[in-house]
Amino acid sequence: MKPHAFPSLILSAALAFGVAGMACAANNPATGTADQPQTVSEILTFQRNLRERLDKPYGEYSRFDQAALSHMKRAQDKVFAMLQGVSSLDQLSPNQKTDLSNSLDEIKATLLANEGNRQICHRERKTGSNMIELRCETVADREAHARDSREAM
Repeated sequence: MKPHAFPSLILSAALAFGVAGMACAANNPATGTADQPQTVSEILTFQRNLRERLDKPYGEYSRFDQAALSHMKRAQDKVFAMLQGVSSLDQLSPNQKTDLSNSLDEIKATLLANEGNRQICHRERKTGSNMIELRCETVADREAHARDSREAM
C-alpha cells in the first residue's frame, strides 16, 4: 500500500470526467468541454449528464449490463448525497473526501470496465502514532494481499 495526499480526490474527479468526457464531450455540448471538473458544481453537472445517458436504453452506454449500470448509479447516488448542499470540496471532512473519491473511482472503473485497477482509499492511524494518513491500493492489490494472507494461514 502506498500513501497518497488529498489531491487524489481532484484527480479522481478529473479522471472520472475525463474518461466519460472523452466519449461524450464532442457529442453532447451539455457536458461541456473536455476540461476536467474541479468544483462541486462541475462534478454534479457531469454526473447528472452521465445519469441521463445511462438511463437511455440505447446509445453509448447500452453495452453495459444491468449490474454494471446499477453499480454506477449506486455510486452516483452516493456522490449526489455527499455533495447535497455543499458548495466547495473544502466543506467536506477528510473522511467524506475519501468516500467521494472512492465513489468517483467506482464510476470511473465501471466506465473503463477495469475493476481491478480501481483504487480504494481509507484513512488509518499509523502504528505507534496518533497521526492519521490516507492509504490507497487497487482492488487487484487488495485481493492479492487477501489471497497471500489466506495462503500464509
